[in-house]
Amino acid sequence: MTKILNCYKEQTKTRSKAVRLRINLKTFNICLFSIIFAFGFFYLINISDLTVKGFALRELRNEVVNQASNKLENEETVNALQSYYSVNTRAQQLAMVKADNIEYLSLSPAVVAKK
Repeated sequence: MTKILNCYKEQTKTRSKAVRLRINLKTFNICLFSIIFAFGFFYLINISDLTVKGFALRELRNEVVNQASNKLENEETVNALQSYYSVNTRAQQLAMVKADNIEYLSLSPAVVAKK
C-alpha cells in the first residue's frame, strides 16, 4: 500500500500558525504603541500643568516682594507722622498751648465709717 501525502494540508497548518503569530504580534504592537502614546500624553499634560503652576508661583513671589516694599514704605510714613517734630509742628499750627507746670491734686486719706 502506498501512502498518499497531502502536502497542502500541512502547509495550511503552518500558515495559520504564522498568521496567528502575526496577529498576536500586531495586537501586541498596537497595545504597546497605545500604552506609549497614553504615557506620553499624560507626561505632556503633567509638564504643562507644572509649567503653569511655576508661572503662578513666580507671580505670587513677585507680589509678596511688592507687598513687603509697600509695607516698609507705609511704616516709614507712619513713623514720620508720629515723630516728635511732626507732632510738635502740627500742634503749633493748631495754636495749642504747651503744658508746663502741672500740679496734681492730692487727696487726704480716706475715712471709712464703722458700724
